[in-house]
Amino acid sequence: MQNQACPSPSNERPPATSAGGNASRLRNSAIVFAGGACYGVLASVVKLAYGAGFTFPQVVCSQAFFAFAVFALLAVFDRVRGRRRARLSAAQRLKLAAMGLVTAGTTTFYYLSLLFIPASVAITLLFQFTWIGLVFEVATTRRRPTNAALLAAVVVCVGTLFASGLLGGAGTAALHPLGIACGLAAAVCCAGFMFLSGRVETQVPVQQRGLWACCGYVVVGFALCPDYLSSGVLARGIGWYGLVLGPLGFAVPMMLFGMACKHLSPGLSTIMASSELPISVLCSVLLLHEAVTPLQVAGVAAILAGVVVAQVPPLRRRS
Repeated sequence: MQNQACPSPSNERPPATSAGGNASRLRNSAIVFAGGACYGVLASVVKLAYGAGFTFPQVVCSQAFFAFAVFALLAVFDRVRGRRRARLSAAQRLKLAAMGLVTAGTTTFYYLSLLFIPASVAITLLFQFTWIGLVFEVATTRRRPTNAALLAAVVVCVGTLFASGLLGGAGTAALHPLGIACGLAAAVCCAGFMFLSGRVETQVPVQQRGLWACCGYVVVGFALCPDYLSSGVLARGIGWYGLVLGPLGFAVPMMLFGMACKHLSPGLSTIMASSELPISVLCSVLLLHEAVTPLQVAGVAAILAGVVVAQVPPLRRRS
């Protein structure tokens, strides 16, 4: 995909006035959908890591370390192939590292919330990023979201309540205030990352962009667990979890969002990324052997319906 400059407010949401525009919009929406699906695996893997005796700082640092390893290997591969990399100024590198700090905030707050509140409650709080993303869009563009985007956000939020299991009585006891605060903070960071993915140095090649963003992420990881490499935790097997958390928790979504978010509005990007929850429910069944109620299945269906609602109006436009 060709690189583009960071879009201005006047062209953030170009109308799809042709079949080619519709196809491009659907393709980029599908890419963001896939990036959100990567996040759906994380909660189950983190729970398994906690069950194996690893701590919150070790899990966060492991994800950061293996994500950085992915981008470092890609950089070496590019150099071996003789592919030229863009020259970045110090300011550009700092911007990308700051974006990495935002996504590190999502991981840190979300994984910390899992220590205090049930996973169903944590994922419900995290998924408030769907409407927070619309707030970011209104605040920056000074334009009202489309009716389809508003309706999709409402449908996704309602579906989230059903899919989380809260309405069925799951996880309603012993809600720790710190866990709730961390869950909401994770939602704000997640919406912020989706917003920045379409605006910060979008002309930089995706892999190089991800490497510098990951530098900010690694700083947070090693600040939480400075003895990660010397403590012997890798020999105890946390690397197996890191091999999943690193690529799926940062590297792959960073590249996918970097490719597609700049072509979509912030509101639509956050709605498409809601694919995380259906995948999270599926992984909880397959990996954690949790039971799924019909109410939760209905919630997942509602979320998918919200994704479809967000895509319908542009497909009805004709040049």
